Amino acid sequence: MVQIRPAAAQELKRLLHRHTTQGSRPSPQIYLTLEPGGCADWTYRLTADIAPQRSLTTLPCGDISLAVPSDQVDLVQDLTIDYAEDLMGGGFRFINPLAQRTCGCGNAFALSADTPVTQDCTAAHLPTP
Repeated sequence: MVQIRPAAAQELKRLLHRHTTQGSRPSPQIYLTLEPGGCADWTYRLTADIAPQRSLTTLPCGDISLAVPSDQVDLVQDLTIDYAEDLMGGGFRFINPLAQRTCGCGNAFALSADTPVTQDCTAAHLPTP
């Protein structure tokens, strides 16, 4: 079961409200997908924009409905989503007990302790010349 901490729930509700008031079609849920690559094996992606073109499993998380691709539900088992702000801005934090290694950015993880994880997150996100 995925847990959404109060700060993250508040931010997700704010984003959903902003999304629906900017002329986009109402989205009753947040989509959580895992994309291969990034700083490690997997990178988390939260969106309210577009549902992935695959089978979804809806997970109730309090009063927020979280849709996850059915083939990725096992990878987010017992995931906790938090939100924090610091001097550099705000961002979601993901605490995944299945992760053997995590990247410093907090948005990427590896399921194996042997998988190399980029320690300099900016290097993984710089545009290629």
